[in-house]
Amino acid sequence: MAGLWRAYTKFVDKFPWGSQILQTGVLCASGDVIAQVVVERKKLEDFEMARVGRFFIMGSCVVAPCIRSWYLVLEKIVKFQGTKAAISKMALDQAFFAPCFLVVFVTAASALQGLSFKDIKKNLDANYVDIVLTNWKIWPATQMMNFYFVPFQHRILVVNIVALFWNTYLASKTNVDSKSEE
Repeated sequence: MAGLWRAYTKFVDKFPWGSQILQTGVLCASGDVIAQVVVERKKLEDFEMARVGRFFIMGSCVVAPCIRSWYLVLEKIVKFQGTKAAISKMALDQAFFAPCFLVVFVTAASALQGLSFKDIKKNLDANYVDIVLTNWKIWPATQMMNFYFVPFQHRILVVNIVALFWNTYLASKTNVDSKSEE
């Protein structure tokens, strides 16, 4: 196990953007698989591989670049160390980044489903407040620990592990069931 961790760390150090884009795409897609199989209890014939692909694209092209860029910004603007830094980063993350990013996430996920602007707005109106409130039940504590204990290069991994379950929730909230729409 230690050898695997060392190999992973070398990979992240050598390819920080690429490694985090790949791992985020895989974990976002995995969250959708869990949503379809466990939460929605879809049968194999109803399983939507295209939806899994959309979540891989979301993780790779939206989530990872946004989160990594945001973490780089936090490193530049928060000059404190220790507890004060962790609290400051968590507060900025949850007060400013999370609410804005969740709009981006829901909008992008809806657009990838082919929804119209009107339907995207309807989806946001129906789900946004619930998603943000649920976010605030999970992410402040996660981010406090992440910003306090975890070295910068591994923070996205921590977020991705927690996000495996978070993405399951988001997948179930943001995907329109094509059968119920007919």
